[in-house]
Amino acid sequence: MPWKIVNLDYSERPHLHLKDPSSPIHLRTFFADQRVEIGLGADDPEDCVVRATVTPDDVVVRATRFEPLHVQILSSILSSLDVEPGERDDALAWMHERVRARRTTDTRGAMLEGNVAAFPPPSGWPYDLTDDALIESLSDREGAPHTRVSALLREARRRGLRSAEPAPRGPEIVHRRGR
Repeated sequence: MPWKIVNLDYSERPHLHLKDPSSPIHLRTFFADQRVEIGLGADDPEDCVVRATVTPDDVVVRATRFEPLHVQILSSILSSLDVEPGERDDALAWMHERVRARRTTDTRGAMLEGNVAAFPPPSGWPYDLTDDALIESLSDREGAPHTRVSALLREARRRGLRSAEPAPRGPEIVHRRGR
């Protein structure tokens, strides 16, 4: 998979966030926690319908809904993370069971029901910022990495804050050659 670095954060909760640019697949590695989070199905990790967490002690897979392709992708990613085959199979067992059960019914093309109704709302930065703090952070962008500004803008748009739109880049200059 051709991964692209979305964010490399060394501050409050050091982590590396990678995304597959051709698919809605995310991989976030939290260094201090020795934790890897996998998200499938959306452009933003907090909107993903399938989420997996890998720690040294456990592998947990949760989904609100999923497709058989998600099971294949997760299996591949877990293998590349050197998750023991038994742990991988145990974590994906409920998904495999639902895929097998669907084969006996005629519901082709429909998403399968996950094992959770919903995920808790996201927390941490920038989600915990007040509206005023979010707008203030956006107005002070000098020296801020592009990935941080993007995260702030994404959260401001999600909240519907109008004053969070990016500042204009300056006048557009058009050069025309005389005839």
